[in-house]
Amino acid sequence: MSSKFGKGLTYCLGLFLCHSERDYLMTEDDRTKGIINKPYMWFYGAADHIYELTIPIKFPKELKQRLKIFKQKVLHWRLPMDNKKNVTEKDKIWAINEAKELLVLIDTYFGIKTIKGDWL
Repeated sequence: MSSKFGKGLTYCLGLFLCHSERDYLMTEDDRTKGIINKPYMWFYGAADHIYELTIPIKFPKELKQRLKIFKQKVLHWRLPMDNKKNVTEKDKIWAINEAKELLVLIDTYFGIKTIKGDWL
């Protein structure tokens, strides 16, 4: 069995978040071209890792619901591409922050004390 963009829960969230680092790594030339910097294009790549995001049945109802909403929104913002006018930088920031919050909640569920870093 294989997966083109990954399968799992925390693994898929991690791969999704890897795309958030691209903003920091872009050169000025990349920014002036503007295409990759547009939120709808960012979701087009980042959301690929969310298709096979697996939500465990045994998770608490509230956590499952947040994961489900996250998945639905991210995939909606990825497709269709003609939806690009409706995707904003605010949506992108929400998705990145929500993915991080979900990782904290997952750690908490498993009894792992989590302390958010100052440098995010």
